[in-house]
Amino acid sequence: MKPAARIAAAIEILRGMGQSGKPADRFLNEWARANRYAGAKDRNDIYSRVYRVLRQHAHYSWQAGSTDPRALILSDLRAYDCLSLAETQQLFGGGKYEPACLSDDEAAAYIRDRAGDPPDWVRGNYPEWLAPLMADSLPDPVAEGQALSERAPLDLRVNRLRSGRERAQVALAEEGIEADFTPWSPDGLRILARDRITGSKVFKQGWVEVQDEGSQIAARLVGAQPGQQIVDLCAGGGGKTLAMAALMENSGQIHAFDAAAGRLKAMLPRLRRAGVHNVQIASDPKPALETLKGRAHRVVLDVPCSGTGAWRRNPDAKWRLSAAALEKHRQAQHELLRQGAELVGPAGRLIYITCSILACENGQAVGQFLAENSRFKALPPVRLWEETVAQTVPDFVRDSPDHLTLTPLRSDTDGFFICVMERVS
Repeated sequence: MKPAARIAAAIEILRGMGQSGKPADRFLNEWARANRYAGAKDRNDIYSRVYRVLRQHAHYSWQAGSTDPRALILSDLRAYDCLSLAETQQLFGGGKYEPACLSDDEAAAYIRDRAGDPPDWVRGNYPEWLAPLMADSLPDPVAEGQALSERAPLDLRVNRLRSGRERAQVALAEEGIEADFTPWSPDGLRILARDRITGSKVFKQGWVEVQDEGSQIAARLVGAQPGQQIVDLCAGGGGKTLAMAALMENSGQIHAFDAAAGRLKAMLPRLRRAGVHNVQIASDPKPALETLKGRAHRVVLDVPCSGTGAWRRNPDAKWRLSAAALEKHRQAQHELLRQGAELVGPAGRLIYITCSILACENGQAVGQFLAENSRFKALPPVRLWEETVAQTVPDFVRDSPDHLTLTPLRSDTDGFFICVMERVS
């Protein structure tokens, strides 16, 4: 494909993505199947531009004064490629497979600098309607937003049922894949280049799983121990389920549930590859949950949420999020806390986890629950970190006495909120 054709494809993808409402990765996979003429280099160039526009959407739209895909691509050509107006006009030639020629207004906007300082939501690249919630949730929402606009690293969790971290690191190196130890998780490896992990022998043999370091920490803070009865009420694809199973050394049981049954089915090949045998997936959750009431040592609530903490990986999600969807998540979180509390046995723990950075889904949700449930108390993160992660406690763990907040800026992980609550007599 010629450069102009790649630009035209990027505009087409952004427009189609906005109209469909589909997640970016799904839409791009469908586009690739429907446009097989685009080679690997073409797709890499097009996808990089599309994701860059999604990450810089607020800044680009503010500069251009428009959210139209053509305007966003033009902002990217100016800001990232540093093209002059004449060079850009050559790409917008109006020929076959080329974008239409620039209008006089587009040409004028291309060379015009926006007057005044950009507002915080533009500098932080998040939706304008979220600005009050971001300011209410974070000491420096602009810096946090900018960190969430960067590309995320690729982290692996070493499966200790199959291998140790050092051994897995050496085995990856033998396949030409370089990895360093992650700074916090004792099971984590961070890939130094954009290698394809799923095709490696180390992955296929179940030695490693793709899992952000923040998610690994959340799974460790559960404090799952061999022989315990664990309820994973929102197990999803099973990332934390697998991590807990390894910590339990395949002893005891993890009862995995999820409102979307298809996600649980997708977990099965991962369990087999990892050599996990202590996970129970109930075909009919109602009687299973009734049996578990008041008996679980740990109840894990990795609740549905806004996903604001994962914007590095899903930059399109910030522009698809709505106030109505956020309120729906908050209602589900409240109900799951109520449901999960009923399952916790004496001296057991209820673990509330989100991949959100918004206080309304995190501290405020937990605060409301604790105010209504005197049977539970929040445990200090410092103590939990020392018990489950490492004796050395980083500063970001000491920020709050009753919960842990992770962000790309603070901990160089995805954004996570973890609150561990213990049932008291």
